[in-house]
Amino acid sequence: MAIMLHSKEGMFRQGFFGLKCMFILICLVDCSPPEDPIKCSSKNADCTITNSYGAFPDRSICRAADVAYPTTEEDLISIVANATMTKRKMKVATRFSHSIPKLVCPDGQDGLLISTKYLNRVLKIDASTMMITVQSGVTLRQVINEAAKAGLALPYTPYWWGLTVGGLLGTGAHGSSLWGKGSSVHEYVVGLRMVSPGGPQDGYAKVRVLDSSHIDLNAAKVSLGVLGVVSQITLRLQPLFKRSVTFLMKNDSDLADEAVSFGNQHEFADVTWYPSQRKAVYRMDDRISSNVSANGQNDFMGFRWQTSLTLALVRAAEENQESTGNAEGKCIDSKLTTSTLTANAYGYTNNGVAFTGYPIIGYHNRLQASGSCLDTVEDARITACPWDPRVKSQFFHQTTFSIGLSKAKSFIKDVQKLVESEPKAMCGVELNNGILMRYVKGSGAYLGKEEDALDFDINIL
Repeated sequence: MAIMLHSKEGMFRQGFFGLKCMFILICLVDCSPPEDPIKCSSKNADCTITNSYGAFPDRSICRAADVAYPTTEEDLISIVANATMTKRKMKVATRFSHSIPKLVCPDGQDGLLISTKYLNRVLKIDASTMMITVQSGVTLRQVINEAAKAGLALPYTPYWWGLTVGGLLGTGAHGSSLWGKGSSVHEYVVGLRMVSPGGPQDGYAKVRVLDSSHIDLNAAKVSLGVLGVVSQITLRLQPLFKRSVTFLMKNDSDLADEAVSFGNQHEFADVTWYPSQRKAVYRMDDRISSNVSANGQNDFMGFRWQTSLTLALVRAAEENQESTGNAEGKCIDSKLTTSTLTANAYGYTNNGVAFTGYPIIGYHNRLQASGSCLDTVEDARITACPWDPRVKSQFFHQTTFSIGLSKAKSFIKDVQKLVESEPKAMCGVELNNGILMRYVKGSGAYLGKEEDALDFDINIL
């Protein structure tokens, strides 16, 4: 039996249990913005860097001798040349540092961090050619907003807008779609400028200028930062359009079959799976005519600020359940999360103010991504983004892996067998909104997906 998600039942995209949900509903003021992941004891020297969660998987401390903050490509050339000439190791860092692995560590305490924090300008947007050129430290949100002003859109993106363009390209970040070129942002790169180490004949640095006809573009656009520092990116855009979004809840008995075909039925499809509850939520999301009158908006609750007190209470309850092995408590709280957050449509509204029912229709730029906890002023950490390590906030193990569509059915069935043998074992996953399944198309990029696949995103307490 299928259930249309409305004010009575549903799912939350980055789940928190009921107490947190209730506090979210009354949050109406600004919060402390995330701090810079780079900290130095003496101006820009003797530095450490972490990610946005405040900890790498191995809990190690990543150190660097100093950090440089270029503002132009000329600055970047000088920095790379000097470091190359003195044989120093370099790593690129971004403003928010959302990669969980230690990709930013320069390996040792004598390395150099090159931050793209101030390489943050939109250089050109051309409505006639439908292209935008930006510096690599520009955020996804900037691209979305500037494109929309010109009547254009980047068609597929991750759901969180606090990523830099250079960072999301380097790590192969994506949204969810099997249509067209697929959901990976790097598929829309038509030009790229990269500063790489060079020999004495190059002045110890060289600028690689790559366009869509260059054989090296497929290597450079997803490179984990090992080929050089990207200074500029040019992206191909599309005319701005509207979307219609409806979330449909179903029993997961046929999920193994449905998941394989669902991505071809809707352009922006994804599936959120709650194995212990034996439910799955299907995102039916497609382009529609821009003549349809509606102005929906996505302000996803998991990306809003919360009070530090709320975060501490939630964290304490989660730690208590974990230390006492209280699986039943986790299951109860995960169901409460499901029902409470869905009553508010995960933060989606039909008009920017209130949720009145499905479908939610709005322009692509208002629905494709969110992250309002970044729109904040300092308030002495009375409030914070839900994962801010400066307060007692969310802390979990995040695992993401891809499985080819041809094998996804078998994997889903295996997980269902595990749930049958131990029904409460997956409730901890559901406290953090279950398993998000996003569709990713095979790519020609050397470090892209080799085939059409499902990405499984799992956050485990």
